[in-house]
Amino acid sequence: MNLFLRVVIVWIKSWFKPRIGLLDAFVTRFGVWFTDQDMLRHVTNSRFYSLVDVCVIDFFLRSGVVNILRRNKWTPLVVYKDMKFLKALRFPGKFVVKSQFLGWDDDAVIAQHVFERAGTVVATGYTVARFIDSRGKALKTSDVAAQFGAPSKPVIPDHALATLARSRRGVD
Repeated sequence: MNLFLRVVIVWIKSWFKPRIGLLDAFVTRFGVWFTDQDMLRHVTNSRFYSLVDVCVIDFFLRSGVVNILRRNKWTPLVVYKDMKFLKALRFPGKFVVKSQFLGWDDDAVIAQHVFERAGTVVATGYTVARFIDSRGKALKTSDVAAQFGAPSKPVIPDHALATLARSRRGVD
């Protein structure tokens, strides 16, 4: 239930935040809620992944991508996530997630997410996603990017290319 409430909060706040472009970095602010913790009193690793999903919703709303997805009946499908945890987050701390879509190849888009507390990096992670149509058919990322009004295809940094490669292992 608390993630649903967070989505509602992000949705309302998105009305008052500036619009962002497809490749713009953006920040989503959070507080550690009591229900984010495990029995050791730190945010659970699974909660980090769930908060990344809330950040992506923030992006969809602020960039206008959500309207294009709805109009075309497309769905983003997360195919891979990874996260490196460096420090603990504890209740009632505040933190931010700095996110940015880094680019795309023929099959997938990749975004980076950096969790920070008081300027210190707590965790870093990536999300790799593909798009499917209403029948479940995979879409070419270049076609989706064109609908989003994307600029020319960006050069993906090496660290993100390595993540894309990891996301494809075992897939054939």
